[in-house]
Amino acid sequence: MVDAGALPLSTAEVAQLRSNTPGADNVVHLNHAGSSLPTQATLDTQIHHLQREAMMGGYEAADEAADRSDQVYASIGSLIGADHNEIARFEQATAAWNAGFWSIPMKRGQRIITANAAYGANAVAFLRAVERRGVTIDVVGDDDSGHVDVDELARRVDSDVALIALTHVPTNGGLVNPAAAVGKIANNASIPYLLDACQSVGHLHLDVDEIGCDLLSGTGRKYLRGPRGTGFLYASEQMIERLIPDHPDHHGADWTTLTDYELKPSARRFESWEFSHGGWLGLGNAVDEALAIGTDRIEATIYERADSLRKRLRAAGFTVWDLGARPCGIVTATGNGLDPSAAKTALQARNINISVTTPASTRFDATNRDLRDMMRISVHYTTTEAEIRHAVAALTEL
Repeated sequence: MVDAGALPLSTAEVAQLRSNTPGADNVVHLNHAGSSLPTQATLDTQIHHLQREAMMGGYEAADEAADRSDQVYASIGSLIGADHNEIARFEQATAAWNAGFWSIPMKRGQRIITANAAYGANAVAFLRAVERRGVTIDVVGDDDSGHVDVDELARRVDSDVALIALTHVPTNGGLVNPAAAVGKIANNASIPYLLDACQSVGHLHLDVDEIGCDLLSGTGRKYLRGPRGTGFLYASEQMIERLIPDHPDHHGADWTTLTDYELKPSARRFESWEFSHGGWLGLGNAVDEALAIGTDRIEATIYERADSLRKRLRAAGFTVWDLGARPCGIVTATGNGLDPSAAKTALQARNINISVTTPASTRFDATNRDLRDMMRISVHYTTTEAEIRHAVAALTEL
């Protein structure tokens, strides 16, 4: 949770940040939980490298940018309180999460403890692990506020638990799970702890030491405002020797003899040789911009905007389905008789972007709460009160 002393960005600061964002004057973008709008500098960083590749060759452009590429690891480390050697680059958060998940040792009969907020892609991996490794899935219920029930989770912990896997902020519902409280339980029991921070990195202030996770996955395209096709995995140096990548290559490992290989002694063991150098450099710029603003102030501003949006939606007669004692910047709502997909299409015709969340994305939660398709309206620090008023007015007309 954000420092109580952190101040939201001022109107002038938001205006300045919006002036550096080409899309801000083009659309009312309320789909930051899907893919946010990059700044001109992030776009320029990516395009410049693509131009260098075209003019001098891909390998040569990579050599030229090697120092800047290495700096991205340090920037991401600073963002989440990690060392640069604990960061591995990936093309997306799902690939990063899967790399971490499948590296965890699991034995037949062991359990994977998770929560109702588990994301669909993660749940499919759990089901595949049931088939492939003979483990079982143990879904812990919610407390009265909708968070994972930490006391119940603690009671479920035993020697047969292979992994605790938690989605920090689910794809819908505004929930922020108590990641640090779960970390204390996992650490006390010496159980590996994997945190899906896809929707929380760049959205909330994060510190892996405070959280206590062994693995954390994140994406570039959402609240970090980075390029699509970028992501990362944090792997704690205390845990790294226990983590065996499921698909290593000769970049993440050294081929030492005809019959032997040696994994790199850092999170780089998860990496493959090929990646988008332009995208990675663009992500680094986006991370540096977030650091310059301050993640505590970003979080405070997002909460302020989300509170306003929920208040206006409820006043206009919409039902808000969000959970948690302090819901974050992802707002889910429905209107009586209003089809969410039709609303999305109609709003897009008015240059207003939202998305639709379906039960397939969070089936544990959707089944428990009997949820149907919902509008997902996600704000960022670049969102203005005028945009919120405009979007709610347009929805009310529909």
